[in-house]
Order: sequence, then structure tokens, then C-alpha cells
Amino acid sequence: MSRSPVKRSVSPASKGPRRREKASAAPSISPKLAAFVRKHWPAQGRAERIARAKKAWEEAMKIASTFKKVDAETLKWIAEDPDLEYS
Repeated sequence: MSRSPVKRSVSPASKGPRRREKASAAPSISPKLAAFVRKHWPAQGRAERIARAKKAWEEAMKIASTFKKVDAETLKWIAEDPDLEYS
């Protein structure tokens, strides 16, 4: 018995011309978006915002670690609890 030859995938280089990417260039954002970012997240207070976000993340992970063995129905009940929305 002879086997048919194995099909090899076509390499990306042979599919067409390669596009040259700018490796060191940062992605450009629109001036409108840049103005929005400057207005809503000024450089002043950046360290405090990062610290608050880090603290919130750690608290969320601490809470989430207690739900490792909770069934899906209980998680749904907790998520739909209206008392948790504004606490």
C-alpha cells in the first residue's frame, strides 16, 4: 500500500507580497481621542488613580477567590442582587 503524499500548508511568504510594519512607531490616535484622554485623565493625580485601581483589583480578586466552588445558579443570584449595584 502506498500512501498519498502529505499536503503541506502554504507559507505566508508565498501567499503574496509582505507588508512592512513600522516596529518602533506608536499607533496614532485621533486628535479628538487625544483631547478626550487629556481632559478626563490628566497627568496630575495619575499615581493616585493607579493606586486606587490596583487596590480595587486586589479586593476583587480576593472576593473572586472565595467563589471557586460556587455553582452557576448561586453566582447568577449574587450577580442579580440589586443591593450590590450601589454599594
